[in-house]
Amino acid sequence: MARELIARVHGLTKRFGDRTVLSDVDLEIAKGEFVALLGRSGSGKSTLLRILAGLDAEVEGEAEVTGTVSVAFQQPRLLPWRKVWRNVVLGLPGRGRDREVATRALAEVRLDGHADAWPRTLSGGEAQRVSLARALVREPDLLLLDEPFGALDALTRLAMHRLVEDLWNEHQPGVLLVTHDVDEALLLADRVLVLGEGDIVAEHQLAAARPRTLSDHLDVRAKVLADLGASDHATA
Repeated sequence: MARELIARVHGLTKRFGDRTVLSDVDLEIAKGEFVALLGRSGSGKSTLLRILAGLDAEVEGEAEVTGTVSVAFQQPRLLPWRKVWRNVVLGLPGRGRDREVATRALAEVRLDGHADAWPRTLSGGEAQRVSLARALVREPDLLLLDEPFGALDALTRLAMHRLVEDLWNEHQPGVLLVTHDVDEALLLADRVLVLGEGDIVAEHQLAAARPRTLSDHLDVRAKVLADLGASDHATA
């Protein structure tokens, strides 16, 4: 059966002045597929995500997305003068049942009772969960995650991994997760891509059923670290 593609990139090149950040990149993401994109700082990961989000259109080549797109960034980007529930439905088309929609989305990210809280009262993990609720309330076909756990402590990060996995299982959007963390990619993704100096240099398919442990993919972990130019005792 042919895969139903929701994102397709072909021959994509992006330049900033004389600097080429992405060079002739090809990428496909299918409906319901969870893809992780790894790479060193400056390799072009976030630039590719921004292009798929429609935030940067000045490119060469093709970048097509079918359906709706939502983005969650490393910083939650909540408006401090709006209560949590109003942040969740910010910019959502259609009015009249916003409070009900926001409350339901907040329950999904385990923030029942926080609808009337102010963003400044939230912990880092709670703020990031509000950001996820805001992304998911739009029922996206493609969910883009730009290092959304990078600023969290280790325990909160693990809890967020489980939450994202649960939400992905429930809603089944296509996901592109940009991350520096090899272990995070191996725990969450169906497919791991490694971005080198502007192009995809390696691809690894992950077959183990979820939930996973890192011991399920020690061989793939070693290969990914080698692709990144790191030893198997390092974290990318």
